[in-house]
Amino acid sequence: MTKTKMTVKQIGERQVVTEDNLHQFIYKNIGLKNKLKTKVNKEYVKQQLADYDLIYHPMWLAKTIVIAERPPFPPKKLPNIIFVDAVSGYRGVFQSVPHVQEIEISQENMVKNKISLEECENKYVKDVQIQQINRSYILKKPKHEIADLFLAYLPIWRVTMNTGPIDETFFINANTGENESYMSERWENGKDLI
Repeated sequence: MTKTKMTVKQIGERQVVTEDNLHQFIYKNIGLKNKLKTKVNKEYVKQQLADYDLIYHPMWLAKTIVIAERPPFPPKKLPNIIFVDAVSGYRGVFQSVPHVQEIEISQENMVKNKISLEECENKYVKDVQIQQINRSYILKKPKHEIADLFLAYLPIWRVTMNTGPIDETFFINANTGENESYMSERWENGKDLI
């Protein structure tokens, strides 16, 4: 069986978490209760890592321009990057522009998106513009333009540990090493879907 490869856009320049140091980030995220158990240390976690894979989670990224009218002066144009989790619908504005690069990955490692391009543009991006961006404009609300809208993938390590004291699935952001448990709960319950 051949693995079908695809060229996709990946969020992040370099991955902090690799297969070699994954156990350190799992140990960091197992919680104090598990760390206090006598046999649980970094070496124990390293030995127990058996079921893990690098998945690519879909995120819609919208490059937008906020146009604030301010007569008699020319309008002020501010760029923004809006993100929409293509599975849960969780959305917001990036504080800084993320690095995006093209990579080739296996299709079986890609999570299937639930939100289409049209839904993202017409519902989710508009919701961020109205609910989050427009709030900072007290009087006249700005106009919005979408310069670009594309699907990018966030690399996440999915690690399942079912050994002794630890029975949990971890989702670790490969770019930052942060635990994505908050986001993984939203993937399950669909709380943010419109």
